[in-house]
Parts: sequence; structure tokens; C-alpha cells
Amino acid sequence: MRVGILGTPVSSGNRGVMALGASLVSLCFRAGATDVVMFVGHHQPCDVTFRVGDELRNVRVVNYRLSPRARLQEHLAWILCASLLYRAVPWPPLRRWLSRHTPWIAALEEVDFAGDIRGGDSFSDIYGWRRFLLGFAAAWTVICIKGGLVQFPQTYGPYGRCWVRVLARWLLRRAPVIVARDRESQRVAQNLVGNTRRVLLSPDVAFALEARRPDRIELDPPLPGNVGGILGSSPPIGLNVNGLMYNGGYTRANMFGLRLDYRAFLPRLVEALLREHPGELWLVPHTYAPAESVESDPEACRLVRDALPEPLRGRIRLVTGRYDCQELKGVIGLCDFFIGSRMHACIAALSQGVPTVGVAYSRKFEGVFESVGVRDWVVDGRTANDREAVDRVLRLYRRRNEVRAPLQTAAAHARQELDRIFRDLLRVAAGHGLEGGSEAESTRSAPAAIAGRAGRG
Repeated sequence: MRVGILGTPVSSGNRGVMALGASLVSLCFRAGATDVVMFVGHHQPCDVTFRVGDELRNVRVVNYRLSPRARLQEHLAWILCASLLYRAVPWPPLRRWLSRHTPWIAALEEVDFAGDIRGGDSFSDIYGWRRFLLGFAAAWTVICIKGGLVQFPQTYGPYGRCWVRVLARWLLRRAPVIVARDRESQRVAQNLVGNTRRVLLSPDVAFALEARRPDRIELDPPLPGNVGGILGSSPPIGLNVNGLMYNGGYTRANMFGLRLDYRAFLPRLVEALLREHPGELWLVPHTYAPAESVESDPEACRLVRDALPEPLRGRIRLVTGRYDCQELKGVIGLCDFFIGSRMHACIAALSQGVPTVGVAYSRKFEGVFESVGVRDWVVDGRTANDREAVDRVLRLYRRRNEVRAPLQTAAAHARQELDRIFRDLLRVAAGHGLEGGSEAESTRSAPAAIAGRAGRG
């Protein structure tokens, strides 16, 4: 069984989307895949190594590019035109010629099925229509070559533009299997496809990501002496600062429609927490970008610390190591309590049983938290003001020990469920030929074959 994966980069400062890729690769190999190929926007084809348990596995990367300086056979415009021609003219000599001259098509022919995850939350126009269209173009090429494209567990919607909704429906109706990572997305996707197939429910794949403690915890200021001893006496609170929210989104003008003044809220929250917590607070980035970028979590963390009174800064450390997604998860696992505004920073904590509050800019947080029984641990920045948000986080901090054990149990169940879902998904793919046409009866029966597993979410 050879599996293709779309929608997750192989090099990015965003550790959330990197966690998606590492988790998907691991889940597919653990489920019995013999080979995994990643189809991504990247500057060149290459091989990437992923850790799966105690093994290192090589994954082939087949790339597309958008640069005018790209080789023609790697440019997305060429790939899309060649794929459309491949689909429109089923003449074997022409298809062989297109395959020889288009590595993307050749690699798609070799995989048994391909699935898309769209960065977890980009099957939507929440980040703008251009990002949606780019993902649509890549997905369209797969449908042309394979006849269908599995939709891995992700968020569906919201859709602010009617034509985006139309394109989303078109893609979903050509998916042999559709899996949502939260109930609201399940409802949205089900409404789009009608009764043509059943949309399944699953935990977010990043619950399966393995944590690895880095050899050295790099902090500013550094921890003196025995790190283990200091952490054991009073583990820190972790606070993930979302640079995109801090800067008002890509437009720098409250792109997400927040009622919460995120910049003002964070220093107030830190002061309030340190009045109750005897130990330290660590500021934890989860997306690395240049300081001038709206995406830069490290720069936003620095600005939060600089906005605090001098006496408090001695109890605050910045996590400065540029860790990979597994190492960063290991760092987050050291915390006694965690507050995050990046979804996968929150999942890194939740999946290790760390009591976690999500300060949300979209509905995706609520559904993912609900999947492990802590839906009421989300503070929605679109509806809460600064005072309400601080008060809510403090109340949850005081309840942290109530949820620790149940959360650990729920996280373990989520990991087991993901392994079962992916084993069944690959089994169904082998038995039903998920690469078949969008209207094939085999693709209609595929969701039913795994619904008993995935439907429990």
C-alpha cells in the first residue's frame, strides 16, 4: 500500500503544520503502508526523514512550484494543464507521454490513494481566497489522475464567499472518504455532500505525534543548575503567544474580528497568573518567522515580556530553542498548566494530559477541545472581552488538577482511535480501490466500511 499525502509542508516555521505531516506519516506507516509520498509546494524534489517510533523512515517529496523561474515540469500551471489533459483524453500513448514529462503525474499513478489535510484548517477562506485556491488547484490535479481524493481529518469551513463554498462542495463530492476533526466541521461537510456519503469523525491527527524531550532546554534567561530539580519543585505555566493574532492577522486590522484586545490581554493575564502561581511562566512560540513578519511568535513573545513590569520579568523565560515539532511538544509537556492560541500548541499540551486553555480566534478550537472532553476550556476571542477572558483563565487554572487525570485518559483514547481509524482506512483503500472514479460504487461504500471506527471520534 502506497499512500500520497497533500496539504502539509516539509519545511516550515509553523510547527503546527509540521506536526500534521509528521503525525500523518507515522499513522500511515503504523497502519501498514509500505511507502508514503508527499505532494507539496517546495523548491525542489527531495527525500525527508521522519521518526516513526524508534525507526527513521524516508519519505519521497514530489514538488510543485509557482515561481516563473521554475522548471516547466514542476510548475503548478503545467501540472494542472497536463492533469486536465490526462483526464480529458484517455488515450494511453498521450497519458504515458504526460507521465514521462510530469513527475507529479508519474508519482500519483504509483500511489494506491492520496489524501489531503489542507494544513488542518485551510479548507476554508478564513485565511483568504488565494490560499484556498492554491489548495484547490493541487487537489484538482489528484482528482484528474486518481478520480478521487481522500479528505484526512481536518476543519471544514467557514466559507465567507459563495464561490468558495461551491468549489468546496465540488471537491468533497469527489472524495471517497471524508473525515472531520470536530462535530461542527462534520455537520458543515455533511451539508455540502448531502446524502451521497457519510462524513466521519476523528480526533486531530496531531494527538498521535510523539513527544521528544530535547537534550537542552534553551531559555532566555537560561535556567541555572539542575533543570529537573527546578521543574520538579514548581513546574512552569506555559503561554503560547500567537504572532498572527498579536499583529491583527495578515491585514494587521483585526482580520479575525476579535472582541478581545489580544495585545492588552496577554500582559494582564501574565500578571494575574503570577499572583497565583508560585513558579515561573514560560513564553512558548509555535511558529517561527522573521521578527518583522506578522507570523512571528518569538517576536510577539518578546513584546509581551517587554510590556510587563520589571519585577515580574525575573519569573518569565522565553523558550528560544528552534525545536522541531516533536521536541517542542516535549518542552510543552514540562508545563503544569498551558494557555495557547495556536491550535497545535494546544494539542501538544492536551495530548500529554496538560490542563490547557485555548484562546481562540476561530471555531476550530472548540471542536478539538470537545474531542477530549474539555470543550468549556476554550475562551473565544471573538466574543470575550479582556476582563472576561482573564477571569475565565484564572478560574480554569484553579481547576487544573480536576481535569488532569480525565484528560490523560481521553488523550490516550484519541491516540488509540487514530491508529484504528488509519488501519481501517488503509484496509478499505486496499479492498475498494479508492483511486476509482468519483461516482464509482466502491467509493460510496468505503465510508460505511470504516464508519464504525471513525464515527466515535
